[in-house]
Amino acid sequence: MRHAKAVCLVLALLSPQAINADTCKVLTFAPGFTTGDLNGTAPAEGTICYDLRFPVGQNLSIELLGGQNVTVSAPGYFDARSDRIFLGDLPGRLELRVFQLERTAKPLPFALRVRFEAPGNG
Repeated sequence: MRHAKAVCLVLALLSPQAINADTCKVLTFAPGFTTGDLNGTAPAEGTICYDLRFPVGQNLSIELLGGQNVTVSAPGYFDARSDRIFLGDLPGRLELRVFQLERTAKPLPFALRVRFEAPGNG
């Protein structure tokens, strides 16, 4: 019985949702970066995760440009926002999670804009 429970636990941990939840796509932004869009699809289950890397102290704005029923969160900074949000003096790394607000049976497209901002812009 213990063996069966252990096998079930291992299979649950290796499911696509569990793997997807712990894996973020690393995106590195050079100091000269200005603006760019992330286009993708928010899955019916789970989230799309981006691990943004950039110079320490950088200011960013994040804005969901397109996508119905899609939202973005940055753990420790903001949750479930679709409007433009300004974040200043960041530690050089930011995790973004894009997901469906109300789950549907199919993936939904989105466009997310990331901008480097000068100090004082917000």
